[in-house]
Amino acid sequence: MGGPEGRGQGGGRGGGGAWGSLRPAVPGWGWRGPGPRVTPTLLVSTDGIHSVVALCTLRVTIITDDMLTNSITVRLENMSQEKFLSPLLSLFVEGVATVLSTTKDDVFVFNIQNDTDVSSNILNVTFSALLPGGVRDKFFPSEDLQEQIYLNRTLLTAVSAQRVLPFDDNICLREPCENYMKCVSVLKFDSSAPFISSTTVLFRPIHPINGLRCRCPPGFTGDSCETEIDLCYSSPCGTHGRCRSREGGYTCECLQDFTGEHCEVNSRSGRCANGVCKNGGTCVNLLIGGFHCVCPPGEFERPYCEVTTRSFPPRSFVTFRGLRQRFHFTVSLAFATQERNALLLYNGRFNEKHDFIALEIVGEQVQLTFSAGEATTTVTPQVPGGVSDGRWHSVQVQYYNKPNIGRLGLPHGPSGEKVAVVTVDDCDTAVAVRFGGLVGNYSCAAQGTQSGSKKSLDLTGPLLLGGVPNLPEDFPVHNRQFVGCMRNLSVDGKNVDMASFIANNGTRAGCDAQRNFCDRTWCQNGGTCVSRWNTYVCECPLRFGGKNCEQVMPHPQRFSGESVVSWSDLDITISVPWYLGLMFRTRKEDGVLMAATAGMASRLRLQILNNHVQFEVSHGPSDVASMRLSRSRVTDGEWHHLLIELKSAKEGKDIKYLAVMTLDYGMDQDTVQIGNQLPGLKMRSIVVGGVSEDKVSVHRGFRGCIQGVRMGETSTNIATLNMNDALKVRVKDGCDVEDPCSSSPCPPHSRCRDAWDAYSCICDKGHFGRKCVDVCHLNPCEHVSACVHSPSSPRGYVCECGSSHYGQYCENKIDLPCPKGWWGNPVCGPCHCAVGKGFDPDCNKTNGQCQCKENYYRPPDQDACLPCDCFPHGSHSRACDMDTGQCVCKSGVIGRQCNRCDNPFAEVTMLGCEVIYNGCPRAFEAGIWWPQTKFGQPAAVQCPKGSTGNAVRHCSGEKGWLPPDLFNCTTVSFVELKAMNEKLSRNETQMDGERSLWLARALRNATQHAGALFGNDVRTAYQLLGRVLLHESGQQGFELAATRDAHFHEDVVRTGSALLAPDTQAAWEQIQRGEAGAVQLLKRFEAYFGNVARNVRRTYLRPFVVVTANMILAVDVFDTFNFTGARVPRFEDVRDEFPKELESSVFFSADFFRPPDRKEGPTVRPAGRKAAPQTAPLGPGTEREAPFRRRKRHPDEPGRFAVALVIIYRTLGQLLPEHYDPDRRSLRLPNRPVINTPVVSAVVYSEGAPLPSPLERPVLVEHTLLETEERTKPVCVFWNHSITIGGTGGWSAKGCELLSRNRTHVICQCSHTTSFAVLMDVSRREHGEVLPLKIVTYAAVSLSLTALLVAFVLLTLVRTLRSNLHGIHRNLIGALFFSQLVFVIGITQTGNPFLCTVIAIVLHYVYMSTFAWTFVESLHVYHMLTEVRNIDAGPMRFYYVVGWGIPAIITGLAVGLDPQGYGNPDFCWLSLRDTLIWSFAGPIGTVIIVNTVIFVLSAKVACQRKHHYYERKGVVSLLRTAFLLLLLTSATWLLGLLAVNSDALTFHYLFAVFSCLQGLFVLLFHCVLNREVRKHLKGVLAGKKLHPDDSATTRATLLTRSLNCNHTYSEEPNMFRTALGESTASLDSTIRDEGGQKLSVSSGPARGGHGEPDSSFVPRSTKKPHGHDSDSDSELSLDEQSSSYASSRSSDSEDDGVEAEDKWDSARGPVHSTPKADTAANHIPAGWPNESLAGSDSEEPGDKPRLKVETKVSVELHLDEQGNHCSECPPDQESGGPPRPAGVPPNPPPEQRKGILKNKVTYPPPLTEKSLKSRLREKLAECEQSPAPSRSSSLGSSDGARAPDGAITVKSPRREPGREHLNGVAMNVRAGSAQGAGSDSEGSNETSI
Repeated sequence: MGGPEGRGQGGGRGGGGAWGSLRPAVPGWGWRGPGPRVTPTLLVSTDGIHSVVALCTLRVTIITDDMLTNSITVRLENMSQEKFLSPLLSLFVEGVATVLSTTKDDVFVFNIQNDTDVSSNILNVTFSALLPGGVRDKFFPSEDLQEQIYLNRTLLTAVSAQRVLPFDDNICLREPCENYMKCVSVLKFDSSAPFISSTTVLFRPIHPINGLRCRCPPGFTGDSCETEIDLCYSSPCGTHGRCRSREGGYTCECLQDFTGEHCEVNSRSGRCANGVCKNGGTCVNLLIGGFHCVCPPGEFERPYCEVTTRSFPPRSFVTFRGLRQRFHFTVSLAFATQERNALLLYNGRFNEKHDFIALEIVGEQVQLTFSAGEATTTVTPQVPGGVSDGRWHSVQVQYYNKPNIGRLGLPHGPSGEKVAVVTVDDCDTAVAVRFGGLVGNYSCAAQGTQSGSKKSLDLTGPLLLGGVPNLPEDFPVHNRQFVGCMRNLSVDGKNVDMASFIANNGTRAGCDAQRNFCDRTWCQNGGTCVSRWNTYVCECPLRFGGKNCEQVMPHPQRFSGESVVSWSDLDITISVPWYLGLMFRTRKEDGVLMAATAGMASRLRLQILNNHVQFEVSHGPSDVASMRLSRSRVTDGEWHHLLIELKSAKEGKDIKYLAVMTLDYGMDQDTVQIGNQLPGLKMRSIVVGGVSEDKVSVHRGFRGCIQGVRMGETSTNIATLNMNDALKVRVKDGCDVEDPCSSSPCPPHSRCRDAWDAYSCICDKGHFGRKCVDVCHLNPCEHVSACVHSPSSPRGYVCECGSSHYGQYCENKIDLPCPKGWWGNPVCGPCHCAVGKGFDPDCNKTNGQCQCKENYYRPPDQDACLPCDCFPHGSHSRACDMDTGQCVCKSGVIGRQCNRCDNPFAEVTMLGCEVIYNGCPRAFEAGIWWPQTKFGQPAAVQCPKGSTGNAVRHCSGEKGWLPPDLFNCTTVSFVELKAMNEKLSRNETQMDGERSLWLARALRNATQHAGALFGNDVRTAYQLLGRVLLHESGQQGFELAATRDAHFHEDVVRTGSALLAPDTQAAWEQIQRGEAGAVQLLKRFEAYFGNVARNVRRTYLRPFVVVTANMILAVDVFDTFNFTGARVPRFEDVRDEFPKELESSVFFSADFFRPPDRKEGPTVRPAGRKAAPQTAPLGPGTEREAPFRRRKRHPDEPGRFAVALVIIYRTLGQLLPEHYDPDRRSLRLPNRPVINTPVVSAVVYSEGAPLPSPLERPVLVEHTLLETEERTKPVCVFWNHSITIGGTGGWSAKGCELLSRNRTHVICQCSHTTSFAVLMDVSRREHGEVLPLKIVTYAAVSLSLTALLVAFVLLTLVRTLRSNLHGIHRNLIGALFFSQLVFVIGITQTGNPFLCTVIAIVLHYVYMSTFAWTFVESLHVYHMLTEVRNIDAGPMRFYYVVGWGIPAIITGLAVGLDPQGYGNPDFCWLSLRDTLIWSFAGPIGTVIIVNTVIFVLSAKVACQRKHHYYERKGVVSLLRTAFLLLLLTSATWLLGLLAVNSDALTFHYLFAVFSCLQGLFVLLFHCVLNREVRKHLKGVLAGKKLHPDDSATTRATLLTRSLNCNHTYSEEPNMFRTALGESTASLDSTIRDEGGQKLSVSSGPARGGHGEPDSSFVPRSTKKPHGHDSDSDSELSLDEQSSSYASSRSSDSEDDGVEAEDKWDSARGPVHSTPKADTAANHIPAGWPNESLAGSDSEEPGDKPRLKVETKVSVELHLDEQGNHCSECPPDQESGGPPRPAGVPPNPPPEQRKGILKNKVTYPPPLTEKSLKSRLREKLAECEQSPAPSRSSSLGSSDGARAPDGAITVKSPRREPGREHLNGVAMNVRAGSAQGAGSDSEGSNETSI
């Protein structure tokens, strides 16, 4: 495959011929070598009349691997394939042949291809060429071919008529090879390409594949080429030379009289050898032995005819082979020039980009600039006086990758830190670099360091001396030429023959400007000749001057700076020509030599300004002409001659006047136009030595000597100015100065040299700097070597090296037989030392033991070495103790690193610690030395090295230095990017595709190689990256930058990874105070990669994965018709190393892309949407067969493929702002939320129908937890950009839910694709979920629950205790039991949000119910104390409403108002941080306050009734118990709230203890210590059937039955009252069932208050509406049974009381037994007897005990539907009292009141005890004999109040009796034996707890 060539001849049009190539060679053609096979063919075509003849030449070239390896590709601008083939192909070949000095047939063009990587029209042409001379199969090496074409591009352009562009960088630019391997770009064969045709040529190229090959170059070894071998080990230079190792080889420095490659040729005794004489010299053997070289004419130097010196005229340069060393080299040369700025040396790449090294003179100082492709580093040593003085100066450049050298080894692979050291003249490099700043004024050597990922300095271009080609490219240099001479060029110690150049552009051998000009010169009058740059100078004695000291220079005068010589009133007219001259010598930088005035306004001034002479002519403030000789410094103390010439010159018809200033007879000269005013004017005054208006005072006076002042029409006229006429002020004749060395101004170890009006101190050998410091005190020797003074050595000292090192500073190591990283003898093996752990890669050569790197230490208990990091100012050396790492500190300095003082306000100095009292000390932090700063003041200094801007640090009077603020610093690599960002923000430039590519590449380079990023760097980079992503988000198809640069995505991801590094969090936080920050970057990433997903298929991008430290980008393509599920990314296929924290992925199920199932039935099409075409209705089996049919579709059918793109951000979750969805229904926010997983962004694009939103089938996201300890309660969230909080979005959980979790991973499923993460809580428990806490909690709560359950069972088991109070206790116990049970079981059920919400609501309800029942108990006890009636019996509906209903209402309202407040990811209850807590704390606080008030009021009531002590004793105890239980319950649930809302374990333990106390308290005080419960429990366990209240209940029952017998009315619902005492008792009789009658005790809500008294008992109207009584006192329903709370017993013996009551009527049996059947309802007749049943409150001594009614008895008589057998009894039959007089009207009924304020009754006169007992017995007997329907009686209990009289109250119910409330009687009877009248004895009944 090559190029075609064809021409047509004859009468027809020329046919196209093919110039092709075949591979392999065709057998039989007999080709040997790469030469083309040319076959001319004559083609004739005729139709019988006309004929066409064409000559077709077929040229076939065999393309071999050797041709491909040695080929290059040139780039032609504005060229197409057709245009190149016809007719430029032949011109191009001719041009290449001309450049290479070879034939056209030896140039092989085999590929022509358009450059697709750029937008312009560029053609790539690939070719190779044979070497000239007819050598078969020897091609130009590709590197030499590139150099030749590069240097002769201008010639090639002229010959070929095509513009050749610089070479493009190849694939090796990115350094794909590891360690010391060398990357070689190679071309490999690919498939053949189609033909390319033009009008005359048919060409078939080959399209080779660009590849690379990594090979280990000579001088390196190891499995991965990680070890450099010292090739001098085998002593190749023998005994006559010294071997110096260099990269890839060695150099032999031969001894005198020896030469040759290995110093094997002796010029004195040996014979001529081939190549010993250079540059065409002839070797001649001598008869006496030896030989000599006869050199050709020219500047060739003996003994071997080499050229060491070249001179460089303007715009000239010479080209040598480029520096091929990539890791370390040394270049030295000498130069002489007078140019202030010049280019000495340049070596770069062919396109002037990336890697380069440039050695220049900038401002008379040597400057080195180098770059390894990333940053640019400048190294500038300083030499006093500069180097532009025309004298010879030497410079040495030493470049190397900073080695990681241990005690025994060499570098193990290259490092990213590159060092360049520049030394000028005779300078001690080590002292200048290491101690130059310390000794002062010793900076003749400097060092620069450059860090980055690039390891090698890859210089592919040639080495240029003295200039660069005149090409349009922009070389990275300040100057493009050098005028002067260079000599002694040496590379790695090998002298370069200056005649062995590749190309020469105007330079000449030798240096004419530096020849000895004094050979033929004679200085007169005793002058001395000195050779200078391109001339000579005669140093004349005083009073003589001129070029050869031939002129007399009279009147030498000494000026002190205050001296002046002046002439006035001169009669001198300025004419043309006119001369003004003088000689002077000075060392002062500024001063006026002469000032003159002419005419009215013209002034002349000759002055020294900044070491240079300046002449100025002014005719007014605005008309000034001046010139300055800037090349020559005149303040060197030498005599200088200055001559000003005023002359005229013609310019056309005009005449212009010029001033010419000449220094030292032509060594420097300049001209300026001065106008035409000066000629013809008269000089008015002349002042020499300064400016003086009054001829006395002097301004800008001159200090030095002046002689030969002259003025006139000739340059030698000395008579015009007569010194005798001058006014002299403080001027001394002559030029004598005092000896400055007489006062011994120099420091010790130095000598003073008189330098005329100045002195210089010359240090003795071994002493350096301004103070001549002893070098051995500094110790420049390395590797713990000793510095010893040696006067005979060149520098006055030597370093005594150990046995393993050598060199001037012992910097080189003597290698043992094994190379670095190997050990053993005689066979070497690898060391296997862990370099990453701080070990030296080299080991002990004898035993192979690994050892730490230099300045590292190894603690005894660790397997790694740590750096010493000794602080230089505070330590004596960089070394530290090998075991402890303690540096050797100076006096007063402490710390392992010797970097601090005891006092925080003391600073570490070279002398130790010094305390600063008025501010913060000088300190080193963040790479900056912070100066001493006063308290309360900030310190602003320049940013660290390598950055621009100012850093700020505040000095606090309390804390000292605060942390530094480096946000405003900008790394040097970001300066250009920052400027570009500002231009884009101001719309000064626009974003386009090329700029996107450039910015992405530049951002990657800047972020990867800048080290730690400053805040400004992060802001600039993220804004630029956002602009790039925003622009690319709007591109489609092949307009995307990723289609033009395969590394674009890698650049973007690596830039993002660097920006999202953990150490940038502080910068992001500061950025996000004023802008979107990380949120905007995330949004840009999502938008761009969403666009990429849509364009993956159309741009033919293949699936790929980009792995970085903080980000992973994965793109995959799915076949949706055969999709079986996939995970993205597939980490098992990722070969790159990646952090385990990034191992998160997104899983798509097998049915993810399957369309949703279509349900049969009618469907509704949305309005505005066209119906899809349907071929046929779907049948029953259609849906099942659809997938099968889809798989049969054509692979290219649209909709077949889908693209999934996943981005994983390791640290983005910590950088995003802490904003959360305010809608708690979508996000249950923990107390301390933290993102504990990488952020995973997913994008899915389907080519077919768009995926529904939300997704029909969710995606599964598997997250890796960043922290596995102290992280709880995971919540799956995503970043919702639409949330308005903060304006940037926030975390939300809508559509995401937790699927599973283990210790290291969390799996979420979400119904949408966006950026996902997992929100968790930081659980900082003291010891986590410790086992002792669980044991204590569960044990304590279990014990409490058991106690509560036992108490509830006991109160339920004793069925005879049926009082309201015990019912309240049972409900309270139930609420406590369920609250503790739900709490301990459900408080941590946060996994299921719904269940957690339900548990929280239930807890809210049961807790409030608990406190509500404590309120009910307190209220009930208070009523028992304050009510005169019994309130401990009857229905409890009001209590149930308060205890269970009101909490339910409050809870329901709270749920309705804020259902999201229940439960959170921490616990299933209310949070103290939520306002909903007040729906719990408010009511409970109210209950506590009200209960406290009730307790105070109850205590007050109890204390006011001291005479009823025994009756109220039990109630007061009950009150105290209730209040204590309230306090205990309040404390328990307060601790519960604190336990779940706090991390302290103390609250958990206290809650467990108080919960246990709660249950035990209830069991103890309500059951165990309650005598009534104990007594009834004993009866139950003994099998006894007890009445609810032994004797009292029995007697009350008997009383009720006798009072009710045969005294009822069948229909009228009247109730009558009769007073029996101070308190009332109600006995209700209700029908329980149809079969029998049962005695039960009614319990109702407590009522309080007093009604107004009734004066008489009058039947109440039955026509009054019977409304529902919400506070009925003693109405008993069928299901309400309770026992009396107050039990009547004897305090001496409970058993005695029971026995007495049982023996009351032995004939009838136990009268307390419940009757099996009862008569009909009995009522007291309407006419109640007027007389009373009076009885004594006590019995006389000796009387038998008898029934005694002590309390009020309330008897309620209810009408029975079935009548009453006792209804016919006369009204007053039993009463014995007289009837009521007729005509006396009944008292009007009192006002009826509701609730506890019901009307009180007045009582009739009390009944006597005797008549009462008689009445009871009689009525009981009558009632037992009469049949009655089944009923039951209800007995109330006494409230404990004792009265001397009994009272029976008959009352009419306020509502009609139903089935549940029929006729009955209720009665409360207090019985006991009389001990004394009105006395409170132990025998009386009392209420006990």
